Amino acid sequence: MSGRWAALALVVALGGCRTLPAPPAPDAAARATLATLSDWHASGRVAVRSADQGFSASFDWREQGGRGELGVHGPFGAGAVRITRSSAAVVIDSGNGPPLEVPAPFDALEPELIARLGFPLPLQSLRFWVLGVPEPGQPADGDGGEFRQDGWLVSPSEFQAVPGAPGPLPGRLLLVRESTRIRVVIDRWQVGAGS
Repeated sequence: MSGRWAALALVVALGGCRTLPAPPAPDAAARATLATLSDWHASGRVAVRSADQGFSASFDWREQGGRGELGVHGPFGAGAVRITRSSAAVVIDSGNGPPLEVPAPFDALEPELIARLGFPLPLQSLRFWVLGVPEPGQPADGDGGEFRQDGWLVSPSEFQAVPGAPGPLPGRLLLVRESTRIRVVIDRWQVGAGS
């Protein structure tokens, strides 16, 4: 008899364990505010597949007051790259030789990234795309979740409420341009000063 009661209690307990639905993609007002977000920290994983190669890595990205720092490293720290961005320059340091510095207005940034990484990385726009919004001041097609910008299809998903954020932020991001696919999984968000 006690086994039946235990089974019934388990069914009732499991029935009460429902996950809350994920918030929807941010509305137009929240997207406009998210695009101005200047202090945040995101960490997670990235997987890149291009015509010639594929790899996965962990990343740690901080934005604070118009300056960004993105660290990417493979398993056990292999292939570590640190990219620092300011309004004056982008510096790419892979630890192999002197760092590469690309001054503003960043016209040479994409060719340099392709030469260094072997695939295109939309670094200037990615700072906004990771927030789930198009880069302000640049043409974009689409509304709500998925959009196209600068030749890339940007698909943010699994939005989540994050303390301090003016709208939900994505937990996943898929970027596609021609044969390049970049998948981003954000394991941790922190928003606000001191992120």
